[in-house]
Amino acid sequence: MAKRARPTSKKKPSTAAAIFRSLRVHQWIKNGLVFVPLVLGGLIGEHDAWSYASLGFLALSLAASASYILNDIRDIESDRRHWSKRDRPFASGALSIRTGYALAALLLIAAFGVAALIGPEEMVMLAIYVIAALSYTLYWKRIPVFDIFVLASLFTFRIALGILILDVRISPWLMIFSMFVFLSLSAAKRHTELLRNGIEEKQYLPGRGYLAGDAPLLLGLGLAAMLGAVLINIVYLLEDAFPRAVYGNPVWLWSVPPVIFLFLGRIWLLSQRGLLLDDPVAFALKDRVSLSLALVGGLGFAAALIGLPTPS
Repeated sequence: MAKRARPTSKKKPSTAAAIFRSLRVHQWIKNGLVFVPLVLGGLIGEHDAWSYASLGFLALSLAASASYILNDIRDIESDRRHWSKRDRPFASGALSIRTGYALAALLLIAAFGVAALIGPEEMVMLAIYVIAALSYTLYWKRIPVFDIFVLASLFTFRIALGILILDVRISPWLMIFSMFVFLSLSAAKRHTELLRNGIEEKQYLPGRGYLAGDAPLLLGLGLAAMLGAVLINIVYLLEDAFPRAVYGNPVWLWSVPPVIFLFLGRIWLLSQRGLLLDDPVAFALKDRVSLSLALVGGLGFAAALIGLPTPS
């Protein structure tokens, strides 16, 4: 007599694990941009600067996690139809919407509590970030082209918060450069979503305002922003880095523009081939080639900062 097959069922993740996933802690790496002014402002050896920047990083990360949760609740229906987002805690049913709202409120309270340790101006800046992030979730993410501009602005805002916290003078070229880099990456994010969702030519991308036929437009915008970022970086070197003599040997900084071109070019090559993940930043953190390019750029910057002699 044949044995009855035992029923199999997919083990449901614990509530604690689902809550942790909803925070998207891996995305906190983006908030490391608040440390950029610390490095470029010559405050690497200042303990207080690291302390205040770390508080800013924590406050921004807690606020960002709250916005991620509210975003997932808002997009719960479209996420359930998405090839990868359907496994998110709220879309999969691992967490209830009520739990999400309660968790987001606690995170925001904690974020502003941490910001209060830095100062009132930082609390105002954090409030501006939260409002901008929520407006993106509620409205801008559904408006083509404007959505990638707001995303790039949120990235650049992190650098602005670091400048405010540390009270340092940073070249305005840095802010412009940041906008162009993240415009390119944001366009790649949308471009990838269009290619990987398999929607028909005249269908809208779920939860967004793009049609499948908009992929070439995003490709053009992204590549233009990429080349703009490289050009702006070169202008910064010629007009700011070399004349100010902030670096011991700025010649090493010429290693940075090729790294930017190769990194963003690779992102767009993979996006066009449909091999890129939804989030280019998260992809880059696991991609060996991208990490190797970052190492080369970092070594070039370090050599310029300490004044390492160039080979004769």
